[in-house]
Amino acid sequence: MSTQKLHGKALLVYIEPTPYVLSLVDRLARAWPDGIDVVFLGANLSQPWQLPLEHGVPDILPRPRGAAARSLQRRIRSGQYAIVHLAGWGHPLLFLTMIFSRLSGLPIAVETDTPLSLAQSWTRLAAKRVLYPALFRMPSIFLPGGTRQRRYLQHYGVPDDRITVAQMTVDVTAIAAYVGAIAPDVRRDLREKIGLPARTCAFLFVGRLEPAKGVETLLQAYCDLVARRDDVRLLVVGDGAYGGMLRVAASKVPGLKWLGRLDGTALLDVYAAADVHVLPSKFEPWGLVVNEAMAAGLPVIASRRVGCVDDLVIDGETGFVVEADSRSALADAMNRLADDASLRQAMGAAARQRISSWTIEAEAKIVVGAWHRALRT
Repeated sequence: MSTQKLHGKALLVYIEPTPYVLSLVDRLARAWPDGIDVVFLGANLSQPWQLPLEHGVPDILPRPRGAAARSLQRRIRSGQYAIVHLAGWGHPLLFLTMIFSRLSGLPIAVETDTPLSLAQSWTRLAAKRVLYPALFRMPSIFLPGGTRQRRYLQHYGVPDDRITVAQMTVDVTAIAAYVGAIAPDVRRDLREKIGLPARTCAFLFVGRLEPAKGVETLLQAYCDLVARRDDVRLLVVGDGAYGGMLRVAASKVPGLKWLGRLDGTALLDVYAAADVHVLPSKFEPWGLVVNEAMAAGLPVIASRRVGCVDDLVIDGETGFVVEADSRSALADAMNRLADDASLRQAMGAAARQRISSWTIEAEAKIVVGAWHRALRT
């Protein structure tokens, strides 16, 4: 094994370049004076991000998995790195990188958004109970996104001194500044452009249109709501497998507007125009759209299966937490907020305040601090 360095470059291995990852990488590059190298397993793997890359073309690993593994192994054996930072362990290439790093004597930092969930087969749970404690001894330090993710690691025997909660987030400062600068008359114009009459409560969903996101439950709950009242609207932003269903629903359900995929300021304008954000996912490891919505000053209705709710969505304070797959619970929460504009405003202000300390700069500082501790161990 090589002698461990106390200073030197950091090698970061991520799945794909996403807005969250690129923002964090940018802050880490500023905070780590010895420099970082970042490699991605692929591009546009989960969805067509098509991001403008400020620092040129990202370093994407070669397509064949064997060639990608050899490329990673060469990097780790080059001797130029002091620490390796991984975006999880579930992908085979991330697992192999962990093995390569361990064999080379490099400290390993692993971030994770995986929450503790016992809703799995007993065979899968039993296998994890046997294998994970050994696997989780390899990293020097873990960086779970929040409380629920920390509990996952504790469940598999990782001691607290090897866990640092990273406070997974987005650039909430920039979002709050952009939305906060929108004057009331400009907001009215934005709402009119989207087709939102005055004195209506606009609910917003942002995400992939996939079964795990609870889109069907949201449409059912909204249909129940719109049958009771005519002062509500539902904005859906995103695309995916349920795109066809949304297209049909938008032509039939009063007040339902499917805006397609949006990003950048176009997305922020919709956050500014909306009144409440809804994320009714059946499974959601974290849910960064919650961070975005709270930074925009929106109260959030989220299902209990959204991984960030333990940290961010305080039931009755920054929004409401409902059971997943419960159209009645979701419709009731939506109705309560549609009924009370002052409650929406109070919850939105509380949401903005709670998320204000979850900055991308603070997350980068936490990560760098964890790297320093790993190097000293």
